[in-house]
Amino acid sequence: MKLISILLLHFILFVQYANAQKQDNVWLFGYRFDEDSLSNGIIFQFDDSLKITYEPRPMDFATTSACISDSSGNLLLYSNGCYIANSADMEVEGSSGLNPGILYNLFCADDVGYNIPTGMISLPDPGESTMIHFFHYPSVTTAFKNLLHTQVDISSNNGLAQVLFKNQPIILDTIHPDGMHSVKHANGRDWWIITAKQYSNRYYTLLLSPDGIFQQEQSIGTLAMSGAGGQMVFSPDGSKIARFNAKDDLRIFDFDRCTGTLSNPIFIPIQDNADNENFAGLAWSADGHYLYAAEIKRILQFDMWASDIAASMTIVAERPPSPSPNLGYLELGPDGYIYGRPLGGDWRFHRIKHPERGGFDSEVQQSYYFLDFPHGNLPHFPNFRLGPVDGSACDTLGLDNHPLAGWRYDKTEGLSVDFTSVSWYEPDTWWWDFGDGAQSNERNPTHTFPAPGAYEVCLSVSNEYGTDTKCKWVWLNTSGIKPLSSGEGLGVRLFPNPSTGQIFWMGLEGEAVTLQVFNALGQQVAERNSTENGVDLSHLPSGVYHIKFLTSDNTIRLNKSVVIEK
Repeated sequence: MKLISILLLHFILFVQYANAQKQDNVWLFGYRFDEDSLSNGIIFQFDDSLKITYEPRPMDFATTSACISDSSGNLLLYSNGCYIANSADMEVEGSSGLNPGILYNLFCADDVGYNIPTGMISLPDPGESTMIHFFHYPSVTTAFKNLLHTQVDISSNNGLAQVLFKNQPIILDTIHPDGMHSVKHANGRDWWIITAKQYSNRYYTLLLSPDGIFQQEQSIGTLAMSGAGGQMVFSPDGSKIARFNAKDDLRIFDFDRCTGTLSNPIFIPIQDNADNENFAGLAWSADGHYLYAAEIKRILQFDMWASDIAASMTIVAERPPSPSPNLGYLELGPDGYIYGRPLGGDWRFHRIKHPERGGFDSEVQQSYYFLDFPHGNLPHFPNFRLGPVDGSACDTLGLDNHPLAGWRYDKTEGLSVDFTSVSWYEPDTWWWDFGDGAQSNERNPTHTFPAPGAYEVCLSVSNEYGTDTKCKWVWLNTSGIKPLSSGEGLGVRLFPNPSTGQIFWMGLEGEAVTLQVFNALGQQVAERNSTENGVDLSHLPSGVYHIKFLTSDNTIRLNKSVVIEK
């Protein structure tokens, strides 16, 4: 009987571990224009590609936000730091009154949303599948005081969720506005949460396990003496953690996922005029090769595999003159892109297209997304697709890193396509089958197809524990060409139409054009500059759009309606 119980426990853990893939699948944003209206909700949903939709909802966001989905990617809970809502947009019973104090009185009483950008994260319980934890800190006078803990049972209240307790103090000290982050324990099940004391070099580390929450602290590295806000982010494999704000600059540590201790501190001072800025962003590439620091007016890249990380610093983007939005907080998406939100309310969103590449090849795309409504928040997630440290002293639960295949593609020129592996659980070999008789064992290959058409591309990833394969269709200049009926665009063809979001054209080869995309209400929702013959609009929801092509002298070469169907 004891052996059966142990085997059953290991099976349950394996199922939970194997399915723990998509808790960061849904990102929520929102902004209310007046007190009498619903918030203009913006939803980023990451499936095979990013889908952006709009849905009015009661909750308004200022800068604080946290959201969590189940392992299949279905939204469970979300919060603006004032209260918690369930997937039906109903206030969770007992959740009002989060983060009591001055900011709550200023913002939450008017349903505006809490206003600490990196002040909240949400995690699944490592033992009970119906329990969700929120860690957050309030503002008391001018300091962020105490790290608080709130726990929700999503099965209670007839499945509408209920708060079991809220605002329980865990750390009784000031918290630095660089915020907090979390990472899987080396056993692949439990969670580490780390934050820093303000005006010091002290770090608090919490272990969330089925046995409760355990706290430890450590003083290490250079003092952080400003009150500027930034971000604290673990590398995707959890072996390092970086911390950055524009006044205290960049700090990097090794992190032991078994013991929760920091070591080998690196301090990189950055001498520039950003020392006057109060906010900054930080994110890693999915492979952990590059670290990106956003300084309001520019983005810096650091090669984390270089022998001298400080010397590898490269400016990969600078903010154009106003009215271009600034470069604020960053977040690595499940698709391997890095997303960046401007500070304050803005309609635009930035994107780093190839974070895994060095220098300007990373392709920072400022104002890449034009949203229907402004936003001021950006949720902060751990890497939910991180397994155990196999073979370590803490690898005690019988879990292994069975690889999970994932990939995306970006068209370049003609029939060439960039393929990027976004695979998890430590694969060490990659095998691409491009569906045209060609293969590659590169991690992120570029492939040129022989002719237009539809190709089923498959990526297989492997390690000592197994193999996983992901197949998707890639469409290149396929059928659906329709001649234009208007005088504008004579000789220019746009296809396919309808489209799933991948749009191509003929007749403007090699010519620099600006595409302006408008929705059915006449609102501009995207703008792209291109010298190629295609563009990816798959982030837009299904609907009818009007596309205008402008050449460098502002001549209109094409006015065309396109239907996007998904």
